[in-house]
Amino acid sequence: MGAAYNEMKVRGSRAFVAETFERVQEQDRYENGHSYSGGFGMAEGLSFSPCTFSDEQMASTWLADNAQKWGPAIAVKVGSETDQLWMIGAWCSC
Repeated sequence: MGAAYNEMKVRGSRAFVAETFERVQEQDRYENGHSYSGGFGMAEGLSFSPCTFSDEQMASTWLADNAQKWGPAIAVKVGSETDQLWMIGAWCSC
Protein backbone atom coordinates (compact mmCIF):
# COMPACT_ATOMS: atom_id res chain seq x y z
CA MET A 1 0.00 0.00 0.00
CA GLY A 2 1.06 3.56 -0.65
CA ALA A 3 0.79 6.77 1.28
CA ALA A 4 -0.22 10.31 0.40
CA TYR A 5 1.13 13.35 2.21
CA ASN A 6 -1.54 15.77 3.44
CA GLU A 7 -1.02 19.18 4.97
CA MET A 8 -3.29 21.88 6.29
CA LYS A 9 -3.12 25.17 8.22
CA VAL A 10 -5.31 26.23 11.11
CA ARG A 11 -5.33 29.47 13.08
CA GLY A 12 -6.45 29.33 16.68
CA SER A 13 -5.78 27.83 20.06
CA ARG A 14 -4.47 24.32 20.54
CA ALA A 15 -7.97 23.17 21.53
CA PHE A 16 -9.48 24.75 18.41
CA VAL A 17 -6.84 23.07 16.23
CA ALA A 18 -7.61 19.66 17.76
CA GLU A 19 -11.37 20.17 17.32
CA THR A 20 -10.96 21.37 13.73
CA PHE A 21 -8.73 18.42 12.84
CA GLU A 22 -11.23 15.98 14.31
CA ARG A 23 -13.98 17.50 12.12
CA VAL A 24 -11.71 17.28 9.04
CA GLN A 25 -11.06 13.60 9.79
CA GLU A 26 -14.77 12.84 10.22
CA GLN A 27 -15.60 14.63 6.95
CA ASP A 28 -12.85 12.78 5.11
CA ARG A 29 -14.10 9.41 6.35
CA TYR A 30 -17.67 10.33 5.40
CA GLU A 31 -16.65 11.35 1.87
CA ASN A 32 -13.95 8.74 1.19
CA GLY A 33 -14.57 5.76 3.44
CA HIS A 34 -12.73 4.37 6.41
CA SER A 35 -9.78 2.64 4.76
CA TYR A 36 -6.99 3.47 2.36
CA SER A 37 -8.44 6.79 1.17
CA GLY A 38 -5.17 8.71 1.40
CA GLY A 39 -6.88 11.52 3.32
CA PHE A 40 -6.58 12.86 6.85
CA GLY A 41 -9.20 10.35 7.96
CA MET A 42 -6.49 7.67 7.84
CA ALA A 43 -4.26 9.39 10.43
CA GLU A 44 -4.26 7.97 13.95
CA GLY A 45 -5.39 11.19 15.58
CA LEU A 46 -3.27 14.28 16.11
CA SER A 47 -0.13 14.92 18.12
CA PHE A 48 1.32 18.34 18.92
CA SER A 49 5.05 18.80 18.50
CA PRO A 50 6.88 21.26 20.76
CA CYS A 51 8.68 22.55 17.64
CA THR A 52 8.07 26.12 16.45
CA PHE A 53 9.19 27.23 12.99
CA SER A 54 9.86 30.72 11.69
CA ASP A 55 8.27 30.06 8.30
CA GLU A 56 5.83 27.71 6.61
CA GLN A 57 8.36 26.13 4.24
CA MET A 58 10.58 24.99 7.11
CA ALA A 59 7.55 23.62 8.95
CA SER A 60 6.33 21.81 5.84
CA THR A 61 9.70 20.15 5.25
CA TRP A 62 9.96 19.07 8.89
CA LEU A 63 6.42 17.66 8.89
CA ALA A 64 6.97 15.66 5.69
CA ASP A 65 10.21 14.25 7.10
CA ASN A 66 8.83 13.37 10.55
CA ALA A 67 5.24 12.22 10.05
CA GLN A 68 4.84 8.44 9.77
CA LYS A 69 2.40 6.36 7.75
CA TRP A 70 -0.16 4.77 10.12
CA GLY A 71 0.81 7.29 12.80
CA PRO A 72 -0.86 10.46 13.99
CA ALA A 73 -0.86 13.70 12.09
CA ILE A 74 1.59 16.18 13.62
CA ALA A 75 0.85 19.83 14.40
CA VAL A 76 3.62 22.42 14.68
CA LYS A 77 3.44 26.11 15.44
CA VAL A 78 4.60 28.59 12.82
CA GLY A 79 5.64 32.15 13.60
CA SER A 80 5.94 33.96 16.90
CA GLU A 81 4.54 32.84 20.22
CA THR A 82 1.68 35.31 19.84
CA ASP A 83 0.78 34.07 16.35
CA GLN A 84 -1.84 31.33 16.34
CA LEU A 85 -0.86 29.57 13.08
CA TRP A 86 -0.48 25.81 13.18
CA MET A 87 0.50 23.52 10.33
CA ILE A 88 -0.58 19.88 10.36
CA GLY A 89 1.02 17.17 8.25
CA ALA A 90 0.43 13.43 7.88
CA TRP A 91 1.38 10.53 5.62
CA CYS A 92 -1.96 8.80 5.07
CA SER A 93 -2.46 5.28 3.79
CA CYS A 94 -3.89 4.89 0.29
